[in-house]
Amino acid sequence: MPVADQMERRPAAKKPDGRLERERLRMMMLIRRFEERTFQEYTKPGQKIGGFCHLYSGQEAIAVGTSAIFDSSKDYLVNGYRCHGHSLALGMAPHAAMAELFGKATGCSKGKGGSMHLFQASVGNNGGHGIVGGHLPLAAGMAFAQWYKKNGGVTFCFMGDGAINQGTFNESLNLASLYKLPCIYIVENNGIAMGTQVERSSAEKDLVQRGSGFAMPHYAVDGNDVDLVIEGFSIAKERAQRGDGPSYIVANTFRFRGHSMSDPLKYRTKEESERAKLRDPITLYTDRLKKAGVVSDSQLQEMEQAVAAEINEAATQADADPFPALEDRFNDILSEKYPFEPR
Repeated sequence: MPVADQMERRPAAKKPDGRLERERLRMMMLIRRFEERTFQEYTKPGQKIGGFCHLYSGQEAIAVGTSAIFDSSKDYLVNGYRCHGHSLALGMAPHAAMAELFGKATGCSKGKGGSMHLFQASVGNNGGHGIVGGHLPLAAGMAFAQWYKKNGGVTFCFMGDGAINQGTFNESLNLASLYKLPCIYIVENNGIAMGTQVERSSAEKDLVQRGSGFAMPHYAVDGNDVDLVIEGFSIAKERAQRGDGPSYIVANTFRFRGHSMSDPLKYRTKEESERAKLRDPITLYTDRLKKAGVVSDSQLQEMEQAVAAEINEAATQADADPFPALEDRFNDILSEKYPFEPR
């Protein structure tokens, strides 16, 4: 059966494990609550978060589905600037993420990266990158290293739908296919490149077809359904580990917030947003687990309370943490010397 056809069917019915499923639901809740608190801290008087900030609300199933099959001992993840959800899903402590947004020394990037640059290399999270499409060649390089070392690792490269219009998209996917690199290129298609709808920015409206020129599997998954994300991404990972090369996946989803904090969302109607909420990934998964008897109303309430407390503690601690010392401002940066001393 063609891969595209496999993505059209529902996963085969099976008895859920329970513990794993509840943890995936908890993590989606955590990401959502983290982003809501981030929005509050950015917009309220006495703003504590500066610079650009891009929220992940509505796309949680993609990050959590990835973490379900991610091996932090040998896999890599590299991302664009909407990177909060992926970082939390791979295990970043909410305190380390919030402190980074606050610009504190205890942040994951020592307060020097901010919203667009959450890194945790120890678990394979090679960070968010602010230049649209600029990280795609980096993913090819990471996958080349995995191929060269023959360690069985796979690189997950995430991008927004706007990145496929960059030249780096064509160059990177072409080289990855030529060398059969273990890389999965994933478009988180929320339908809007910043404030421009796909139909206004891509001559080919079906973004799956944008991957048809690179001799690799190209298919879509329902990015709001964590089970289908796991299924679709697993097929690509198994292919990469066999040595068959990269895959290109379009994960169709919907973001509930604007592109950034300055986005008034005038390009979306209220009716469109209300329809999208009917397929909220957290609601979909909650309903599925309740019907399967995996989670009860009382367990859901406990999870909500625990997540809220965790996020509140992270924000409170980040607020109390110190800013980086002035004398550290030139540390942790690349410095290259000229081969000669200037006169």
